Amino acid sequence: MSDSVEKQLAEASKGYLSKEEYKRKREEIEAQEALEKVRKAIPAVSVPVGGEGGGKKKKSGKKDRQPGSALSFGDELDGEAEPSPRVQPKKMGKCQDVDVSFLKKNEREAQEAAHKQEQAVRDFLELQQKAKQEPITLKYTFRSEATQRELPNGVHQGSITLPKGTTGEEVATAVRLDVEHLGEKFKLLEVAGKKEEPRLMLIVGASGMAIGSFIIPSAIALVEVASMRWSEGNSLFDDFKAGIIVTERRWYEQMRHTFPYSQWAVLDVHKSYSQKEFIANRNSGTGVDPFYRNGNIGKQRTGR
Repeated sequence: MSDSVEKQLAEASKGYLSKEEYKRKREEIEAQEALEKVRKAIPAVSVPVGGEGGGKKKKSGKKDRQPGSALSFGDELDGEAEPSPRVQPKKMGKCQDVDVSFLKKNEREAQEAAHKQEQAVRDFLELQQKAKQEPITLKYTFRSEATQRELPNGVHQGSITLPKGTTGEEVATAVRLDVEHLGEKFKLLEVAGKKEEPRLMLIVGASGMAIGSFIIPSAIALVEVASMRWSEGNSLFDDFKAGIIVTERRWYEQMRHTFPYSQWAVLDVHKSYSQKEFIANRNSGTGVDPFYRNGNIGKQRTGR
């Protein structure tokens, strides 16, 4: 989300807004910004007044008098003097090999091109809206203080089906509610009849990393995350095949110095990531827990 969109969204969302109203307002502003960019991409071209010949100098009704001889013998010889014949330069034809794509289009062509691009943007936004309604099934891993205390492996794994237009925050909330089905020990505490609402985090693995790689911003939709690509061109998250991870932020803050929490980084949607560099950093062991770096991948760690 660009700075201009964030600024407009902040102005438009003053006061109380529901999540649905916030999402709808954000989509409207982003669509409007996309159309404005198209309109500005092709500036209108002014045509010279008077058509093609508007800029040409009018020819004189009388031919210019040709200069006479340097020696003059009187006015009676003026009428007898004839102008010397002049060789007219040959007209140059158009060179078909010259690239004239840089020349400005006329006003009609510019308007047609702008209309086509604007329609293309509208078609893209329409397809994106349809894509947001498509369902997707995600395999998830939930980590929290409760799972660490109550479950043998310290995590709970399951699956959940949601629309692709669901935001990161909504995905994390849906997973947290699904985990409550495990029993009373996993349900949120209630204070004065109101459930506690801990801040949640959504983490997605890249390049097959099931332990997670990137912390997804809460307002970003799944369809936007899925469309991101490495700088090399291939999919960044490969349709979430590595699964997703959800955890409580307070638990993450306590455990961020340990594996796998130490492997996570906040996703910058404006940044281009290199898969080659990403894999090199992962294989170098930078920031990886020594227990796993020493060849203990897949083994159960005790005392955690």
